[in-house]
Amino acid sequence: MQVKGSSDEKLLYSCLGLMTALNNGLKDFIGTAARGVIFNTGLGEGYFLGKNFKTTKNIEEVIEVVNQAFEGVWRIDLFKAKNMDDFFYKGPHGYKSVNIVVRECPIRQSVLSYNLEQGGSICYLTNGYICGIIGQIMNCRCGMDMLHHGPNACLKRLFFRNR
Repeated sequence: MQVKGSSDEKLLYSCLGLMTALNNGLKDFIGTAARGVIFNTGLGEGYFLGKNFKTTKNIEEVIEVVNQAFEGVWRIDLFKAKNMDDFFYKGPHGYKSVNIVVRECPIRQSVLSYNLEQGGSICYLTNGYICGIIGQIMNCRCGMDMLHHGPNACLKRLFFRNR
């Protein structure tokens, strides 16, 4: 595949290709446990990146900070159904939860470019990054459920636990 664009774009696509190959190898080697390994890898990196930001418990501020800091890489929006008064609700795990829509995501671009399974194990890298960054900023532990995945955006449930 010939990548057109700046040297930064070429580097990004090369890294995505390498990450995709590593993901597929890991998935083939350890099976479904690959999701946990990949999530934890993203989580650790997310915690590291999240240390660069001021701590806050306001989810709207957190999403704004993440979108500004990673503009052009990630774009995340809070989502609430029409019948909801607040972004927060008690999720099926019993934890305080919010729904987010991930509109821009380098992992999703890799999935589309390399014809991988949407919602597959490589998507858990995104989940880990987001949980790590947001968890670090909000000083809590986060988990994530994928509610819907698609070529244009993914709907995810982010849930919060105390550290």
